[in-house]
Amino acid sequence: MPMQALERLNRLVLCFCCVVGSVSAAEPKQEKEETWQVIYLSGQRIGYSRNLIESITQQGKEIVRTSSVSNMTIKRFGQSLVMKQTVTTDETPDGDMLKFNYEMANPPAASTLTTGVIEGDQLKLRNTVNGKVKETTQAWRKDVKSPTFQDRALQKSPLKPGETRSFEAFMPEFNKVATIKLKAIDFEETKLLDGKPSKLLKIDMTQSLIPGLVVSEFIDAKGTALKVSTSMLGAEMVTYQVSEEEALKAISGTEFDLAVGTLVKVKRIANPFTRAKIRYRVTSKGQSPDTALISDETQAVKKIGDDVAEVTVTAMTIPEKATVGPVEKEFLQSSQFVQSDDERVQEHANKAAGDAKDPAVITRRMEKYVHEKLVKKNFSTAMASAGEVAKTLEGDCTEHSVLLAAMLRAKGIPSRVVVGLVYVESLSAFGGHMWVEANLDGHWIPLDATMGRERVGPNYLKLAESSLADDGPSALSSFAPLMLVIGQLQIEVIE
Repeated sequence: MPMQALERLNRLVLCFCCVVGSVSAAEPKQEKEETWQVIYLSGQRIGYSRNLIESITQQGKEIVRTSSVSNMTIKRFGQSLVMKQTVTTDETPDGDMLKFNYEMANPPAASTLTTGVIEGDQLKLRNTVNGKVKETTQAWRKDVKSPTFQDRALQKSPLKPGETRSFEAFMPEFNKVATIKLKAIDFEETKLLDGKPSKLLKIDMTQSLIPGLVVSEFIDAKGTALKVSTSMLGAEMVTYQVSEEEALKAISGTEFDLAVGTLVKVKRIANPFTRAKIRYRVTSKGQSPDTALISDETQAVKKIGDDVAEVTVTAMTIPEKATVGPVEKEFLQSSQFVQSDDERVQEHANKAAGDAKDPAVITRRMEKYVHEKLVKKNFSTAMASAGEVAKTLEGDCTEHSVLLAAMLRAKGIPSRVVVGLVYVESLSAFGGHMWVEANLDGHWIPLDATMGRERVGPNYLKLAESSLADDGPSALSSFAPLMLVIGQLQIEVIE
């Protein structure tokens, strides 16, 4: 189903339930529809999904319950990353959401679980990350639809070529409401998994939480999506509706390596980490690089053409001494991913800081400490919380970053995470990366505990930054710029 396909796309960026709610006093099911899909990435089978739609009567009212389960396995630098996502929603026949459960399992990381219930004009959310529960409330409008509304709506009221439709729907992946826009293009001869062509209506879907991402659905006469595709991270992701037997076929073991397949190859840069400044020419197909790349103290972006920009990156090192000035509270607060109030996080922060009092000295020690403690560079986790990393002491750049950011906050030093690209000498290529910035003397100083060099050189290109606050943009949306530009970028060193 298209909306479930979009949620699977969101999770692939990270690399950004048994959720069937209790059905007390439910009467026998009136209708039941089950479909299966197979998932391909860059031509390689990576998993499957199952969707079950049931119409039940509960306390005299008709309810539509949709349960979606997807399983995916991909490679990251040769290691398998396994993800299982389950979403269950209850809604009215008109698509008004009543409740939902959402679970994301990514072993060995702990599962994340979100449940939501509509009560009058409020949505009551319960989020569980690393075993810790946080309850919040959002204002709710009755006209906001469930995340599965679109699929049934297209069956009930099909679009015709040239027609458009828009509505607002809640996205459990983000815990936010998105504006969904549908545009029917035209009928196309479309090859399905069996290779046979079929004349299907192409509908392009966009949503406001990840502007620029287009998901194409190919709909049959009944309004059912037989194929869904999109381009992201330089690869094409496609789902086909198939039989249960076909969907459950074993993956061959030749999974697409997401990390290797998304590298941006460039001419060799000598001694990139020691340079003071590097000037690049960045070309981005279909998108102006000056909108994808951030301009700040360390990175100046100058547009020189519709899809070309000059980017000058200047190294900034940790000062010998520093003070901490006033910043927004989101950069100091504990959150579900940056758990600075976690007991283990605080224990690591105290060990790393030692007897140091100066924020600059503490920052330098913490970057080194996290680099040395996370000895198991595990690429099988999409994104764990700081509390869990403090316990397992393993992970990749995302785990290094959330732990360092949390430890800094535990000592009163403002922090945020950064998503972008880093040049890797051994590969002569830029790859997706996350690092940290600490606010010292009013400047955001870059840190990278993954590399552990006590200096971030000008071989980093910054795409997005986030405090990972609970009430701010989601962790996944921080990865959106990376998802959209990888595969579209060309990078050339000018000076």
